Amino acid sequence: MGLSLVSTVLALATVVASVALISVKLAHRIMLKGRGVRSAHYIAALGEMISRKLLPADIPRRWAADPLFHDAVIEYRHLLSGEEREFVDHLIAEVGIVGVLQRRARWRWPRPVRLRAIAALVELAGSDQVPFLRFLLGDHNDYVRSHAAHGLARLGDVSSIPLILDLATRVRPWEAARLADALAAFDRRAVKPINEWILKHWDGDGSHVETIAQAARVLGLLGETSAETTLIEMLESDRLGWKVAAASALGRIASDTSRGALLKALHDDSWEVRARAVRALASLADGSVAPAIAELLSDSQWWVRQNAAESLGELPGGVAELQRALSSEDRFAADAARNQLAELRMLPAGTETTLAVGSREGSS
Repeated sequence: MGLSLVSTVLALATVVASVALISVKLAHRIMLKGRGVRSAHYIAALGEMISRKLLPADIPRRWAADPLFHDAVIEYRHLLSGEEREFVDHLIAEVGIVGVLQRRARWRWPRPVRLRAIAALVELAGSDQVPFLRFLLGDHNDYVRSHAAHGLARLGDVSSIPLILDLATRVRPWEAARLADALAAFDRRAVKPINEWILKHWDGDGSHVETIAQAARVLGLLGETSAETTLIEMLESDRLGWKVAAASALGRIASDTSRGALLKALHDDSWEVRARAVRALASLADGSVAPAIAELLSDSQWWVRQNAAESLGELPGGVAELQRALSSEDRFAADAARNQLAELRMLPAGTETTLAVGSREGSS
C-alpha cells in the first residue's frame, strides 16, 4: 500500500514537472516571438521615419525604455552616414534614449540591465556624455570600465587618453590590453598624448612598464611617423618588452628611418627582438632587406631562423636567398630554407627533404 502511494506521488510529480517544463518552453517561445515582432516593428518604423525625415507627432514613451528599440537605432546609426545619420542623432535626442540609458547605467541592480544599458550608451552617447563616460572609468566593474574607454574613443575625446592609460596601470593585464584596444580606435590625434604619457612615465614602476609596451602597440596600429622617435628610443632601451613591442610598431610605420632601426635590431642580443624585427621588416615589402634577413638563417635560435625564412618567402628576391641557403655549409640555415621552400612548393626537384636534427648553442 505504502509503495503504491509513493509510486503514485512520484508519477504525479513527474507529470507536474513535465507540464511546468512545457509551459516554460512555450512562454519562452512566445517571448522570443514577441521580441521578434517588436524588433521588426521598430526597424520598419525607423526606416519609414528616416526615408521621410519626419518624426511622429506623438513619440511613444516606451520606445526610449525598450532595449530592442535601442538595438534597432544602433544598427541604423552604424549603417547610415550624412544627412540620414544626422536625422538618427536628432531622433535619439528627441526620444530621450541617452537619458534613459544614463540613468540605468547608474543602477547597481539588476546587473544585466545595467550592463546592456552601458553597451548601448557607448554606441549612442554624444559629446555631452563625455564627463559621465570618464566617471565610468572609475567603476568597480571591468566590463563597464572597458566600455567607457571605447565610448570615449568613439567620441574622439583625446583628453581622456592619459586617464585611460593611467587606468591601464592599475588593472589586470587582460583588461589593460582591452583598454589599449580602445586607444587604437582613436585617429592620429592620439599620437601626441600617447607619446607624452610614455615619456612622462618612462622611469615608472612595473605597472607603467607594461602599459608603455601596450601604448607602443597602439602607436604601431595608428601608423604615424610622429611616433617614430619614441618607438626607436624604446627599441634601443634595455627593457625587453618595450623592444619587442617597438619592433612590431615600427614595421607598421614603414619609413626609411624605421627600416634602419629594424635592420640594426637584427643584431640585438635578445633573440626575441631579432625574431620580431625580422617579421617587422617583412611587412615593408622591400627586397633590399632580403640579404640582411638571410644572414639570420644561421641564427642560434630556432624562432629567429624560422621567422627569417618565412620573411624571405614573402619578400621580393627572398626566394633566391632561400635557394642559395640550400647549399650552405650551415645545416641549420639549409634546414630553415628547405622547410620554407617546401611550404611555398618551390623546392627544387631532387632536393633532399631530410631535416637537420640537433641544437645550436643549447637551442634548436
